[in-house]
Formats: sequence, C-alpha cells, structure tokens
Amino acid sequence: MKNAFTIDFEDWYQGITIPISKWNQYEKRIHVGHEKLLKLLQKNKTKATYFLLGKVIEEHPDIIKEIIAEGHEIGCHTYQHKELYNMTPETFKEEITRCKELINEQFNIDYTGFRAPYFSLDERSWWALDILKEAGFEYDSSIYPGDNKRTGIKGFRKDIHFLENGLPEVPLSNFKLLKFDVGLGGAYFRILPYLYFKQKFKAAAKNAPVIFYIHPWELDPEHPFLPELSKRIRYPHYFNLKRTESKIDRLLQQFEFAPLSEIVANTQLG
Repeated sequence: MKNAFTIDFEDWYQGITIPISKWNQYEKRIHVGHEKLLKLLQKNKTKATYFLLGKVIEEHPDIIKEIIAEGHEIGCHTYQHKELYNMTPETFKEEITRCKELINEQFNIDYTGFRAPYFSLDERSWWALDILKEAGFEYDSSIYPGDNKRTGIKGFRKDIHFLENGLPEVPLSNFKLLKFDVGLGGAYFRILPYLYFKQKFKAAAKNAPVIFYIHPWELDPEHPFLPELSKRIRYPHYFNLKRTESKIDRLLQQFEFAPLSEIVANTQLG
C-alpha cells in the first residue's frame, strides 16, 4: 500500500504564529530545507505533495519552478498561514483567490488539494469546506481527527471519505499515545524514537494509507533560535532537528509513498 508524503512548504518563522507584518524581520532560509528534501525525494524516487504558502510563491518562484519540474503535486496552504477559525469566510475566500491567481499566472497550473495552517479546519471553520468546493479543489487534507490542543475534531472519521458537500476529505493520520492523539509526522516524528515511530507507521499502514507530513525548516537545524517563544511552541519547534534528515531518509527507504491526489484516486470513498 502506498502512503502519502506531504510537505507544508513554509519558512521557519511562518508557522509559529508570527504575524505576516513582521516576516521581513527574519532571515529567509526555506532553500536550506528545500534542497535537502528535494535530494532525499530524488534519491528514493518519491513524488510528494507540496502545500504552498502564497507568500512563498511570491518570494521564491525559482524554488517553486524546481518543485513543479520534478513532478511533485502542488497544493494550497493559504497565503499567510493564519488559523482558519481566526479568519472570516470573506477573507478566506480572498486568500484562496489570491493563491490561485499566483500559481496560475506564474506557472500555468492549478492546485489539486488544500491544507489549512495548523490543521485548523474544525467546527469553528466548517464553512471553509464549501468555499474550497466552489473554488474547484479536488480534495481537502485539513482535519486532525482527534485533539492536538490547538485544533482537531474528536471522534472524526480517520479514513479518506466524501464530506456532505461531496468534497473528499483526507484526515491526518494519528494514533493514541496514553491520552494524546499523536500525528504521524512533524514534531512527533522528531520527538519519538525512530523505531517506535516506524512501528506505529507500519501498524497504521496495514489498514489505510498513512498521511505523513513534514516542513522544510525541520531539516535546517541552524535556523535562528527565538528564546521569546513560549515553551509550548519553542520545545517542539526546535527539538531534534539535527536528526530529521537521516530519519526521513530511512522512512523513504522503508515505505512506499505517492502524491495525495494519487492516494485519493485509488481509494474507494464512502
């Protein structure tokens, strides 16, 4: 069974609740993790799904061109990485429209799927699903089926399925660790011992494709340290960054991956 290797493509300062008005104060380093990820995917003959921030498309068109040339799938991750439940339907629609114009005008392609920043599509932002459907997206991968403290929907279906509006939903894969719902990717991938993570990945993959996710900055251990961040954000953001590259290499060697659109197409949806 093929699994999905997904990349939330954002720079190190764009996913830690720093407002976009302050982004110019920080060093741009997305190229560091990007180059490492691209080499790992090439080495292991893997195609991934990249969920792109609109701001990154504007600032790094050469990188986006390289990703497209490699044959990876392109998805949307909004323009400014803001939680959906802190947006209005009107501002969300404006962001989606802006992102679609950017990718169409610069690269003559369209998005296939969408992923909300911080997996922030929950009961507070359910309205976003109809906007995505109207905008022509082929699937959504924004829902965390459990509680991850920032967002999530407890009891939500974990399989790939049609929503009531007909849009396919691809929830993030996770598992129970004590009383916590632990995602198969991101900080959890760095924090947990590889062999334990592999065991949980393998167990989940017996029943359904695993939806794995990572960020390029997680392969950049030299990106700036911000001591002013709260412990809740600082600890998972910086933990074990030096080992991410080698752990991803092992994962790509031991499991088979495909873009999300291929996973959705090959899944019998209910």
